[in-house]
Order: sequence, then structure tokens, then C-alpha cells
Amino acid sequence: MKIIKLPLSDSAYQKALDLAAASAIPLEAYLLTEIQDMLDKTYCKSTTSTRSVENGIHSNFPPGPNFRSTMPDTLEQVLAVSEYVYKDNVVPASEMYAGNLFRQAVLVVSQERNINATTVRDKFNERRLGLPDADLNLDVIISWFCKPERLRDHLCRKFPNCVSAIHERFAKFLPGRFDGATTQTI
Repeated sequence: MKIIKLPLSDSAYQKALDLAAASAIPLEAYLLTEIQDMLDKTYCKSTTSTRSVENGIHSNFPPGPNFRSTMPDTLEQVLAVSEYVYKDNVVPASEMYAGNLFRQAVLVVSQERNINATTVRDKFNERRLGLPDADLNLDVIISWFCKPERLRDHLCRKFPNCVSAIHERFAKFLPGRFDGATTQTI
């Protein structure tokens, strides 16, 4: 890992500080995650885009980041993997089966988004999903696939600005678990 100094305007610093506090993570961890998400998105676009000519200059660079999206890439990819794990409204009954589904889901999501599987898998580490009061590793996250309420609640704590979207997606994945209908466990 490399360390860089990053100058920010006072207003940008205050916004970052507020967003980090809302996520209950240190400012440095918040900025690291946001920058990595933006770079991952930019790099993937630039490696798959064709060269364009603008003002007579060839460029491989895609347009700047889209700040309209309110859901971070990390959360989008975690929810996409979760959707695959809970396909057919089924909660895995064992951590071994959940682990197998997770590995399949990482491959499927990476292919659908035209990104590397390691980019998707990287979203499931402590740096991306961790909170100060929670010890987190891939084994814990895989065990939470068997307990979707724990996974959903952790995501809501990590991404407080996206709570309603997280609740909607989990209700869609597992309607019986979150709205009174019947959900299978296999």
C-alpha cells in the first residue's frame, strides 16, 4: 500500500468529515474507500473503452465520475452478490453451501459488470465493509449469508444513507424473511 498526501478544500474536507462520521468510520478509511471505488470504476471503463478522438487528441480516458449515484460501488456489488446467493428466495442452511454460492456469485457478478472477480471479491473485506466495533473477515460475511438479518443490519450501519434501498433489496431477495411470506432454507 502506498501513502499519499491529498490536499482538500475546506468545504470538501468538511463534507468528507461529515460523510465519514455518518458512516461511523475514520475519515482516512472513508476517503480511501471512495477513491478506490472511483478508480476501480474509471479503470474498468478505460480498459474496455475504445480510443476516442476529441479535438484531434486520442484519449483512452472515460468521462469523469458520476456523482449522481447515491449508492457506492461497494454496496452495489455486495447487493448483487447477495441477490445471487439468495436466488429463488432461498437462504443457505450451511456456511459451506453459502461459501460455494458466494464464489459462484462473485464470478457471475464480475462477468455481468465486465470487471475482474478480484474487484468484486475485494468489496467483502474489512477495509470496505468494516466498522470500528465489528471484527470482520470473509468467513464472518459468509456466515451472515446464512443469517440475512445480520448481513442486512451490518450493511445498514455501514451505509446509513442507503438504509431504505438495502431494506428494499433484501425484501426483494427474501420476501418471506422480511414481509411475512414463506422463505426456504436449503
